[in-house]
Amino acid sequence: MWANLHNVTVCAMAWGSWWRGRSGTGPGAPGGSAERPSAQAVLGAVADELSALHGEQWRVEGEEVRGPGALAVRLGEPREDDPDRLELVFLADRDRPETAVPDQLAGADGGFGVGGFGVGGGTGGGGAGGGDQDPLRRGVEVWASTAGAALIELVAHNGRFAGHLDPTDPDGLPGWHAIHGGVVGWGTGKRFHDVQDWLVRNPVLPALAPALGGDLGRDQLVGVQVCFGGGAGRRTAEVRVHGEVHAAASAALAALDWPRVTEGDAYARTFVLLVRRAGARPPAEVGLRAAGRK
Repeated sequence: MWANLHNVTVCAMAWGSWWRGRSGTGPGAPGGSAERPSAQAVLGAVADELSALHGEQWRVEGEEVRGPGALAVRLGEPREDDPDRLELVFLADRDRPETAVPDQLAGADGGFGVGGFGVGGGTGGGGAGGGDQDPLRRGVEVWASTAGAALIELVAHNGRFAGHLDPTDPDGLPGWHAIHGGVVGWGTGKRFHDVQDWLVRNPVLPALAPALGGDLGRDQLVGVQVCFGGGAGRRTAEVRVHGEVHAAASAALAALDWPRVTEGDAYARTFVLLVRRAGARPPAEVGLRAAGRK
């Protein structure tokens, strides 16, 4: 069963300058299922969570969720190597595929713990909790609080949804303008928050920078998902770059001194959008069109 879920959102121009706490409880509908959720169920949950987070209307239209202006979210195509995983693709401009940022959906099914909230790991595997009543809603809520918040901030650009890191910020990734989404923690037992608390105090981008290296495949709009934690006999540490597991960065994350909880479980997840390299031109007109301005 779900025990605890808590979210902290970075809301300043640098990590840790100030924080806005946001409860992450989500609706609890009965009847969790081991079957893959339907596309409409996933999109409906995405529309609900983004509307609540953004304060603007997001609605399902056909095979995508549309927000203000040209913002959209689509389901990613099933992967041959892992067909049960669910992927969400955020588009800052639905007519420009180069603005797409994919991210794995945690807490739904297949690889993330069917019927409960778990995580898939680049260096191991484990689950937190033991049977949520509505794992899909929980997973979408975690995605919205981390990746969704950073991606909305890309077009809002006002510090309300996520924090900004410049290329020289000691808490960022050297050479990159970045937007840091929320830090979500979950687990069971008295120490369920330990890993999240550690992540809040210890920004991981600088520690992962050597492993990430200089070539991330593109020079703008690169999503970096970080998810790690565990319990007795279980550990996971995974870094995904633009939707793909980054083995070297995952190993570097596993080697950091985050708390190893032995009673209960403790996990944390965050998401950083690398907007562009220093000196590169910003993604053209993304913010203006997405906000519905000429």
